[in-house]
Amino acid sequence: MKVNATGCSLVDNLYSPVDFNSAGYKKWAAESGVKDGLITGGLIFGDDLERSSGVSFSEIIKEITEEKIIPNRNIGGPAIVALIHMSQILDMGGHSFRFYGSMADDQAGRFITEKLKQFRIDTSAYITTDGHTPFTDVLSDPSYNNNNGERSFINYIGAAGYLCRKNLPDSFFDADILIFGGTGLTPALHDDLSYLLKRGKENACRNFVNTVYDFRNQKKDPDKRWPLVTLDEDFKLIDLLITDNEEALRISGKTDKHAAVDFFRKRGVQSGIITHGAEDIICFSNGVIFSEKGTFKMPVSKEAGAAMQKAPADEADTTGCGDNFAGGVYASTTEQFENKPKLKPSLKQAVALGAVSGGFAGLYRGGVYYEKAEGEKLERLQQLLKAYEVQTRGIFK
Repeated sequence: MKVNATGCSLVDNLYSPVDFNSAGYKKWAAESGVKDGLITGGLIFGDDLERSSGVSFSEIIKEITEEKIIPNRNIGGPAIVALIHMSQILDMGGHSFRFYGSMADDQAGRFITEKLKQFRIDTSAYITTDGHTPFTDVLSDPSYNNNNGERSFINYIGAAGYLCRKNLPDSFFDADILIFGGTGLTPALHDDLSYLLKRGKENACRNFVNTVYDFRNQKKDPDKRWPLVTLDEDFKLIDLLITDNEEALRISGKTDKHAAVDFFRKRGVQSGIITHGAEDIICFSNGVIFSEKGTFKMPVSKEAGAAMQKAPADEADTTGCGDNFAGGVYASTTEQFENKPKLKPSLKQAVALGAVSGGFAGLYRGGVYYEKAEGEKLERLQQLLKAYEVQTRGIFK
């Protein structure tokens, strides 16, 4: 299978553990009335906060952390992290993974380049632009929400602002699966998503989309739906949509996830998944791409959740859980397409791998897990998957 991906790739600077109930954090939080302030569970643009406050974020972060936390640097982004996860847990065989992204010729760009050498991903389609390599400062509070954890993201778009459809040549559309991950943080690509999805369909690709908090459009008009595609009729170009609860509500304009599911189904999304932290995962399928038809729920991994509760505060971290969840779903779907080409893949089976992949990501810092030996991550996921199969006994009948 050929899998090509584009969208958000950046450097994550992870600060953990941060106390979201501390005076330092609350001082800069939007919920405290700060213009362009931090959003617990959401994303802001650092440039906006700096302009509004007149204070550099480097000074703000010192105040929030009391200069006691040394950030952990990692590769981040809903597109690249999902693809890295796929490359780690799939037997390569005939599979190929290529990423189309942007970075600058700076320290952060060199960091990404060097780290990506550890994974079986073709990065020759990366472009080098002016400006700086995109990065996100991630504040993580593992004890937030009854120890389920939460994060606050401060993004600097940089080179991601240069990535556009001109940087996606015909070779991008020469694929079995196209992944568009977190395009909300690559504005020009996001605004052209309908065009890119149409090109994918014209080339018989399967279009997979996983979203990110769209602060750009949220700030532009807080009362308006986030524009994922140009026209509502373009939703039918999406074969698999993965969002979290907040993103699903803002894209659909609905007030609960079940209404959001109805919105997506009526507009022709072939299949979709809505995650909601530790709550059940809502899935839907029209039977075209996956074998299931209808709407159903699946739980998060109890085994991974229990392990996260026991993990030390400086190890447990929910950063990258959603990105690895998406990577797990994509990996399972890819493998099913390859191994049983005459049968439709099972969405339940794909979500099972997604659930343990997302859960496992909460047991280490940052979105990318660096293996001590090839196959280590897969082995640990298989242990979690066995426990998940016991937990969900009856779901797969």
